[in-house]
Amino acid sequence: MCSRKAKAGVATEPAPWLVYRLLRTAAAVLLGALACGPVMPQPPGARLAWADSAFSALENTPLSDHVQALQVLDRMTAVYTQAGDTCKLARVGSWQASCFDALGQLDSAMFAAQRALAYFGPACDSIAYMSIQVNMGNTLLSLGEPARVLEICEQALAAWNEQWPYSLARNGLYTNKAIALAYLGDLPTSLDAFRDVLHVARQEGVLENELNAYTNLGALFGMMSEQGAHPALLDSSAHYSRLALALLKDLGDEQGQLLQYTNLGSNAIDRKQFRRAILYLDTATALATASGRLDIQASAAMLHHRAYRGMGQLDRAILHLDRYLVLKDSLLSTEKVKAIADVQEKYESEKKARTISELQVQQLDAELRQTSLKRTRNIYLLSGIGVLLAAGGLWSRLHFVHRSRAAIRKEKEVSESLLLNILPAAVAEELKVKGEAEAQLFEQVTVLFTDFKGFTAVSEVLSPKELVRDIHECFSAFDRILARHGVEKIKTIGDAYMAVGGLPTPNSTHAVDVVRAALEIRDFIEDGKALKVQHGKPFFEIRIGVHTGPVVAGIVGVKKFAYDIWGDTVNTASRMESSGEVGRVNISTPTFRLLQAETWLRFEPRGKVLAKGKGKMEMYFVDRAA
Repeated sequence: MCSRKAKAGVATEPAPWLVYRLLRTAAAVLLGALACGPVMPQPPGARLAWADSAFSALENTPLSDHVQALQVLDRMTAVYTQAGDTCKLARVGSWQASCFDALGQLDSAMFAAQRALAYFGPACDSIAYMSIQVNMGNTLLSLGEPARVLEICEQALAAWNEQWPYSLARNGLYTNKAIALAYLGDLPTSLDAFRDVLHVARQEGVLENELNAYTNLGALFGMMSEQGAHPALLDSSAHYSRLALALLKDLGDEQGQLLQYTNLGSNAIDRKQFRRAILYLDTATALATASGRLDIQASAAMLHHRAYRGMGQLDRAILHLDRYLVLKDSLLSTEKVKAIADVQEKYESEKKARTISELQVQQLDAELRQTSLKRTRNIYLLSGIGVLLAAGGLWSRLHFVHRSRAAIRKEKEVSESLLLNILPAAVAEELKVKGEAEAQLFEQVTVLFTDFKGFTAVSEVLSPKELVRDIHECFSAFDRILARHGVEKIKTIGDAYMAVGGLPTPNSTHAVDVVRAALEIRDFIEDGKALKVQHGKPFFEIRIGVHTGPVVAGIVGVKKFAYDIWGDTVNTASRMESSGEVGRVNISTPTFRLLQAETWLRFEPRGKVLAKGKGKMEMYFVDRAA
């Protein structure tokens, strides 16, 4: 599939090839200096000067070390927030979205892009807006939503002003449009779009954009060839891959070269040019061995096997097949520890979710059958009334109208009740009035996560009916507790429960509201545990985590839609839960800062605790003061 999504940036003039090569080489050094230099100078003027210097440097620098880049961007965000410069905050947010997307943190990428759009205003540079659209498109491509990407790109390109100065964003929009068309299966139109990308890249003299165009054109022609069924398309694929290889050599990019050598080897095999394929693959193997790329070595070994088999040299083919199997085992061993841990965690999570889902489906199916039977009876009853009206007088007709209106009013009440059961009242009202509800950025909310310890073990000793009853009892109690404290339930995931304070109507008490609710939830589970122990029955124990920060909230989907929240705040709240202890409410530093003046609470500092995927974070246990 097409590769290398667009990278957005702004420059005042086309970058010459030599300058662009130097920029690529210097990018890591620049980011290292910005991220690892002295802590930001204390005087506000000096901090702003540092941020502006970093801003100018990053505009023309291809980002490669995304972790270091995020450190720099976080510092810049703090400075521009204090300065109230929303236009630069919009641009920084766009870069953050690009980094998060490259690191695979897609919810954070989407949040950063949404926040960048929220910061952007009429006084800001229009090209910055286009760059945000590029990075929004990158994330949506990663999320598998090419139709939305196509819409974004077409609208942005239609609004592009030819008088604007050069910007990488323009090429980015063309590239994302072409990739989206390929994902949607419209390969001929995608091919035309990639030719546009190449034309613009050559006009602007940006080497990396030209390289991306060659790489994607090579991949696209390869896809369209249908594994050699159309030899002319294979020739075109090889042509663009060779052009890409030449540029990569000019850049000194050996990692890119070894991928192109591998692709050219595969292409030559499809064209039955086996000796040429072996030459390409020998070079790919040498480069991959030198750089320790086991994955490329394994791919090259399998392609060697195919080439020698095609030539009828079965002994050599078997040797390379054996080499492939050895390399594959080595590759698996390298990833084994992490993979096993990740798969085990995912399995347990999905197993719990599946258990609950299956039981809920059984219960809902029975309820729906009862509802369907009742509605069928109502239809027959109304039909009977209709027959009577045909033979009756005016009073009968008026009576029927009254009964019908009452039935309609009742149905409307039922519908609105169901809507309020799945959406916050303000969001439901917006949905009824507009037919849609826009996603919103909330600068500060408090998110709560709960999870039952040993749920799988308990589920194995309870009957399905008992398990559903106990979960229903717990979650119903949680719902009532949240309602008392003005906290919004978001969703349940298996035996996990998620809620948030401070939306959809922002308030200043969200941290206090959520912690009050968390402590009541903890007490409810503890009381239930004591009762279960007294009767010798299995019991639940609970961990609760709380974190405060910004989120994006909105409705997702068109069928069985749900109100949800996204952003790194959600991930961190989940880590507060998983890094906590049974029977305790574990909170983050931002939440602690909002609560530390509350005299009715006591805090137990835990120091820095390792949180999966987050590193070491300051945490606190919170409880009621004695």
